[in-house]
Amino acid sequence: MPVLPQSFLGKKVYLDGGEKRYYVLKYEESRGKRKIHALLFDREAPVIFAVLDHQGTFLDSFYLSNKTTAESAKAMEEYKKISERKKQHKVTQDDLKDALKPEDEAKMKNENILKHLVDEHLEDIKHLWPSRLIALQNADGKSDDSLILTTLKEAIEQANALKAFKFLLKHRMDSFIPLLAKNIQEYPQLTEDVADYYLSYDRARIVELFLYKAAAYADIEDPDQIEKLLEQAHKIDHVYYSSVFRHILIRLLRRVKAETDSSTKDWLNKTINNPSLRKDIVQILKNKVVPAK
Repeated sequence: MPVLPQSFLGKKVYLDGGEKRYYVLKYEESRGKRKIHALLFDREAPVIFAVLDHQGTFLDSFYLSNKTTAESAKAMEEYKKISERKKQHKVTQDDLKDALKPEDEAKMKNENILKHLVDEHLEDIKHLWPSRLIALQNADGKSDDSLILTTLKEAIEQANALKAFKFLLKHRMDSFIPLLAKNIQEYPQLTEDVADYYLSYDRARIVELFLYKAAAYADIEDPDQIEKLLEQAHKIDHVYYSSVFRHILIRLLRRVKAETDSSTKDWLNKTINNPSLRKDIVQILKNKVVPAK
């Protein structure tokens, strides 16, 4: 089974095996499936260009002050373009340090810091730029409730969900993928996109969490949307011998009871056309799985 592509943003590279002086990888771009072009920074200045393989092994590296290649020049050009845009967000170095803390511990001297962080996340998502905020979180973050991560959640809710999906994959923020399920009505193709991607890497759990959440937000009156959810749950059960299909069905039936005037039987008859799904649903209902009120 193939391994998920990695992101090395925030990786600290120590010199000569020491534990004091290091550079931080703050910019990366995939070049095909097996190579990554990266810039390593000394504080805020890019000083090294590197080529890594898909496992993070350095294939080549050199100081930018000593050498320039077409590849390093392109990386620097793109980084400078992103850097110039970042200046417009008015986030200072003190703000960035603050962003690593939870809201109740942050100094919040900049009263607009939350908005600035959300705006920066949104722009990174829009352009699929390597995020300096996520790089900072990966390098020095200690809190799962940091301002960086809480504002990322907010940005995901506001952003184009398809762009957000690609952004999260690129940055290996896989635990945030289920949040996209809130947008399932506007972006129904997410169900197949998420399932196809993660099942190809044998990561069924992420798909399960997405489907559970999507079952709460899908349009209960849209047969195509509902059937796609159940088809993906059905597929997981047949491969992993799980009970995702049953749990998704129960969640949907509870919504039918709470949100519609239809009986369970009528709703199923007008919603489910797939013969395989209908057969398994009948079997589940025969086992007296009745939605709670």
